Parts: sequence; C-alpha cells; structure tokens
Amino acid sequence: MRKHAECRIGPWQVALLLAGTIVFIGGPVIWFATPWPTEAARYAWREWQVPGLAIALDRTDSQLAMEIGNAYFGAVIIGRAEPRHNPVLAVRAFHKALAIEPGILWGHYSLARIALIEGDLDAALAHINTELAVNPANLRSLYIRGLIYGYRNLPGDSYLAELDFTRFTKWAPSEWAGYNDLVWILAKEGKYAEVANVMTRAFTSVPGGKENPWFWNMLGVARLNLGDMNRAKVAFEKAFEYGSHLTLADWRRAYSGNSPANDQDGLDAFIVGIEKNLAVVDYAIAQ
Repeated sequence: MRKHAECRIGPWQVALLLAGTIVFIGGPVIWFATPWPTEAARYAWREWQVPGLAIALDRTDSQLAMEIGNAYFGAVIIGRAEPRHNPVLAVRAFHKALAIEPGILWGHYSLARIALIEGDLDAALAHINTELAVNPANLRSLYIRGLIYGYRNLPGDSYLAELDFTRFTKWAPSEWAGYNDLVWILAKEGKYAEVANVMTRAFTSVPGGKENPWFWNMLGVARLNLGDMNRAKVAFEKAFEYGSHLTLADWRRAYSGNSPANDQDGLDAFIVGIEKNLAVVDYAIAQ
C-alpha cells in the first residue's frame, strides 16, 4: 500500500482537523477518525496566537502548554513587546501541562508562584511541596517556599523561611533575590547583626552586588536598628543613588510575577521608601 506523503496543515484545514471530518487531499477521501488536535494546538498558538484554543486542543505536547503558561505569567518584557499578563490563562496552561505529563519540571512550581501572588498561600505551599517531591533537584523551589512562609507568618514560619532562604543562597550564591529575602526575614526576626553579615557576603557574591539598591537599603535598615546612624545614612544614600537609575525594565526583571500595570507604582514606592529611611536617619543624627 502506498503511504501518503506527510502534509502540514494550513489555516483552512485547522477547523476540519478540530472536528475529525472528511478531508479531500488530492482526490482520495481520507477520514481522520482521530483528529490532529495537538498539531492544531501548535498552529493555533504559534501562527494565530490564540492561547485558549491551543490549550483546549493540546493532547500530547506538555512543553507547548508550559510555553503558553510562561508567556502569560512571569515573562520578562523585552524591547517594545507588549506585556502579556493573564494568570487565569497561565493556570489553565500549567494544569494542562501537568495533565499531559504529571510531575513536569516547573509545573507545580509555576502554579505555586501564581497562588502566592494571588494570596492563596495554602495552595501555593501544596504546589511547591509537590514540586520539591517530584523534582527534588529543583532547589529554586526553596526560594518560593521561603516567600510563602514569610508572607504566611504563622508561628515558626520565619524560622522555616530563614532555613529555606539560607539553603537557596548556598545553592545559588550569585543570585541576588535569595539574599534580599533572607535579610527580609532576618530583619523581621530582629537579627540585624546577621543582616549586616549577609549583606557583606552578598556584595561580593552577586555580580553587580555593590550597585544593588535593595542591598544597600536593607543594610541601611540593619545599621539604623543597630544604632549606627552615620553608616546607615551612607547606606541609604547609596540605595537612593542606585535606585534612582532603575528603569521599568529593571523592575520587571525583579518582579516578573507581578502585573506589568503596577510596575511604575512599585518602583515609585521603592524610591519613596528609601527617601523616608533617609529622613529618619537625618532626624536621628540631628538630635
């Protein structure tokens, strides 16, 4: 029996493939009893940019579903691209990826991030613990779990967050966010001397660490609470200097999970916070 040559679908064929209908190709009648939903899903996403349809059609391509989910949550905007932020759509995509390939790397991790942003901390914790169980090498999950504990703030949570952030900074010593949130927890616990020690390590371990305004701001907070007002002032001044040069693109990279619509407000609030810290120190020095 002569085999039919492989054919790629075009726009007009997608609707036919969806229904599994009779298609005429070069004369013979061919009945697609089982349609090509995954091929149609790829076309719907990559050619038409219709994510909802692609998610609904996808049957076997877990990476396609992950690609769609990542495009609508946590994507860093590059150049003049329009921000695409749709957590509801992203959740559908990540669930589809997990339905196709249970335990897929980043699947439960991504759902945990969305649940965290939306304030559903119980769901976030369940997802991130599942990610750690099925992908134990993905220690980036420790960072997300540290955030969950930090925001949940139940008795003992600060200690658990400190453990996770500490492990994360040892696993990824060049990534600034781990240090920044570790000292956030240490400050909540009143461990300001430890904050200063962690910041000293971060300045040398993180590329560009000495120009990081978050680091200088947290070091200023530690010095202020330790009563070292003059050195606190120096730290806050450096935080303001480097913070004033932050762009919206910088802010998006730092907070890629938040809605792009809030980027300007977030950046403005950060700068205002540094200015308020400077004012507190100036007032204390003047007394």
